[in-house]
Amino acid sequence: MLTKKELSAKIGDRIKQIRNEKKISQAELGRLCEKDKQHIELIENNKVSPNIYTLYIIACALEVTLGDLVK
Repeated sequence: MLTKKELSAKIGDRIKQIRNEKKISQAELGRLCEKDKQHIELIENNKVSPNIYTLYIIACALEVTLGDLVK
């Protein structure tokens, strides 16, 4: 089983991977999620753990399922 920190790091890496594949900047993703660029950066770099609603908003903005973020 993963620790909370390990899971958060994997999710952050996955968000970054999908965002890069879709050629979306952190600033653009932040705008789509109504968050600032710094918040997206903190999530991707495992400095903060996003709550489930934030993950849902990010998934919608990236046009993927919530499951895609955590697999």
